[in-house]
Amino acid sequence: MRPRILVVDDEPLKRITLQIELSEHGYEVYEAADAQTARRIFDTRPIDVVVSDVRMPGMSGLDLLTYVKQVHPGIEVILMTAYATVDTAVLAIKRGAYDYITKPFTTQELIAKLDRLFASRRSPESDDLVETFGRLIARSQSMRRLFQQLRSVAPTSRTILLCGESGTGKELFAEAIHDHSPRAEKTLVRFSCAALQPTVLESELFGHEKGAFTGAIRQKAGRFELANGGTMLLDEVDDIPTELQVKLLRVVEQQEFERVGGEQPVRVDVRLLCATKCDLFKLVQEGRFREDLYYRLNVISLTIPPLRDRPDDIPVLARHFVEKHAALIREAVSGMQSQAERSEAMHITPHAMDELVRHSWPGNVRELEHVLERALAFCNGDEIRPEHILPLGTVGGGEAAAVPAVELGENGRLCLTDTVADIERRMILLALRQCSNNQARAAQRLGIPRTTLRDKMAKYSIPGG
Repeated sequence: MRPRILVVDDEPLKRITLQIELSEHGYEVYEAADAQTARRIFDTRPIDVVVSDVRMPGMSGLDLLTYVKQVHPGIEVILMTAYATVDTAVLAIKRGAYDYITKPFTTQELIAKLDRLFASRRSPESDDLVETFGRLIARSQSMRRLFQQLRSVAPTSRTILLCGESGTGKELFAEAIHDHSPRAEKTLVRFSCAALQPTVLESELFGHEKGAFTGAIRQKAGRFELANGGTMLLDEVDDIPTELQVKLLRVVEQQEFERVGGEQPVRVDVRLLCATKCDLFKLVQEGRFREDLYYRLNVISLTIPPLRDRPDDIPVLARHFVEKHAALIREAVSGMQSQAERSEAMHITPHAMDELVRHSWPGNVRELEHVLERALAFCNGDEIRPEHILPLGTVGGGEAAAVPAVELGENGRLCLTDTVADIERRMILLALRQCSNNQARAAQRLGIPRTTLRDKMAKYSIPGG
């Protein structure tokens, strides 16, 4: 069933535009020109999310929000306004709004918020659309389409170029391709070309003869020989020096090469998979990568989308990593029954899942796994809560990364880079951590009464509230 959205706005053009563009994205969309019409709609039809303007004739968006939360608490609300103030945002969040977006905004910005909302609200029981390919797991349409492509090309012997940011799992993709190919019983050799001297890289890839250089006391087989009959993964292929690219081109075209210091050609039967996080065509234009080699490697090119572009996969991957690392904990403490029982019952709270879905994940899937591995180490109960995963800052961020930035845009207006609720929750967690969980000191640091702090801790499911 498609998610159902009700758009409430007194501007006809904006309302109709959102209805058309959200419908094209796959949502079932209703529209209303005012809050009274909106109430009649969601009083008679099932609605999942209300996207409402704040300033409207008659009942305002804030009043509509209050009504929704009193009568239909299961409906989420996103408020949109051209009059962005922190006070309005705080009031909206206090009344139960899921999020807040400032006009003017693009439909794609709203879609990103909606996708994250529905991704975080899905229960494990809704994972009937989850697909696996080897050790890969996904629910998003983009990844499932990619799995279909992989199933088509894996049985062939064609060279494949895997493109994607660091941490997207290119090595796991190569492993899955190899395991679904006729060469699955043979060897998969993995090799990274990053940051190696040309002479060392040549010897590692193609091997060398005895006496080829100082220290070559015996003949050594290179990685291509070791992969003979199987599959070779060349990671960071963009780092191969131009003087070695000619030799690699010969391997791709003729399946032969000479060892360093050798004169006799060595023939191999290797299925080549290459991985890169760079735009190889741009390197070609800059003269840093051979054009003929680029076209030989780019016969089949598959791009792995970053995690921030597929929020549907975050809950699925998060639960997968929790189960994986909880199992490792059970093995490590097999003699400690209470710890083992805790690991078996481990789950992620809705607020913690919200934090995971909201994060942009610059380190992609690898970063997500590390965050959850750390959360399991810090967790003393049977659930992972926001304080176990925060702060989720930029890579290498410290204390300052615990609170998302609020910046002035070029037009001088205040822009909220995340919801005020998110900022408020993170600031409370940061203050508690800095004050060693002393609530009185934390409240003083935040400039609020201790009773207010306790109320907010209860609201955000922060222990001790």
